[in-house]
Amino acid sequence: MKKPKNLYLIWSVFALFIISMNLRASITSISPVLKNIQADLHMSSVSISLLTALPVFCMGIFAPVAGKLSERWGLEMTIALSVLVIGASTALRLVATFPLLLLMTAVFAGIGIAITGPLISGYIKKHFPKATSSMIGVYSAGMGVGASLSAGLVVPVMHTFHNSWNVALAIWALLAVIGIIVWIPILKRSTKKKNEAGKTINQKTHLPWKNRYAWLLMIIFALQSGVYYSLATWLAPKVQEIGFSAGYAATVVTIFSLMQMICSLIIPILINKSVNRKPWLILSASCSAIGIILLLTGSISPMIGAVLMGIGAGGLFPLAMILPLDETTTAIDASQWTAMVQFGGYLISGVIPMLVGVVKDVTNTYNYAFMALLFILLIIIFLSLIVRKKPEFNLPANELGTSTGSVE
Repeated sequence: MKKPKNLYLIWSVFALFIISMNLRASITSISPVLKNIQADLHMSSVSISLLTALPVFCMGIFAPVAGKLSERWGLEMTIALSVLVIGASTALRLVATFPLLLLMTAVFAGIGIAITGPLISGYIKKHFPKATSSMIGVYSAGMGVGASLSAGLVVPVMHTFHNSWNVALAIWALLAVIGIIVWIPILKRSTKKKNEAGKTINQKTHLPWKNRYAWLLMIIFALQSGVYYSLATWLAPKVQEIGFSAGYAATVVTIFSLMQMICSLIIPILINKSVNRKPWLILSASCSAIGIILLLTGSISPMIGAVLMGIGAGGLFPLAMILPLDETTTAIDASQWTAMVQFGGYLISGVIPMLVGVVKDVTNTYNYAFMALLFILLIIIFLSLIVRKKPEFNLPANELGTSTGSVE
């Protein structure tokens, strides 16, 4: 019996990784072919920017819907349906030959991501209650791999298919197809358990709007996400402003992304048995702050600054995802806390990169804009001092069982 249990556990981790790869690919694949889209569809700079802005705002606006849909269809089924929405909207880009349809694919992809994200947190809390930090690392790494693959390969794919950006964008729907296939055993198992239980008791879900600590976590999530999206958007132009070539600037951004992806897996694993998140939050925010300072002073290679900023971003995102799970004992509560954190978090973080652009336009330099990011990181460090230690909850017996003993 033990071997099948272990095999299913390994498969669950693998399925979680593949599903997570779908949560950024439809967004990050846009940027490298942005000029091609703009030229073919005659879109203005404002409208073309919506292709990446709309999904981020949708990720905030529709996050609270996740709990209600999970009540109706179940956690695992709702995740599958949401990934299906992401895949369908991505595939639709194959025939998106006019701006409105292309923008609609961005909206529906954002809705699918908005629903999937909080429910994955609930899934982790339900099936891996003793290893939530490590599984958040798998979740974060999956998103990073999906983002890196889509951003790095979209141009070669476009050239392979006779410079068709439609094919290059739509091909990432294959990630959703693979994700749903590997998720089928998870669905079968959840259906079997429901049938054995006879009936499912639905627990009414509520976002923790009255909980002050939930608001603190939402602000931390918003600020770290805003810094990340600002660096992803403006790091290359800043490096070019210093005097480096566009190719060098692209390499700096690649190093930033790779370090972020690697650390988003390693750091959560390192802190899995730790109950105190403060030192890790402060260390991650400090790394990003030091990286920005080095970039502003120009006293050292931007590559070093990119490494430090990547380490910081790779720590802050999974930590911001782990904190809501620390405060909850059930999958439903974990989903609702995460939904609230992401609702306000993504809405606020979507504005921060735009404000960076405004500051640059007003001052005609990126220096003051990056100083603003430095100030935001100092706020994160201050708020980290208020973060509580992981509470020593007594997990219910059925949840303890789902981590290992329930795998048949």
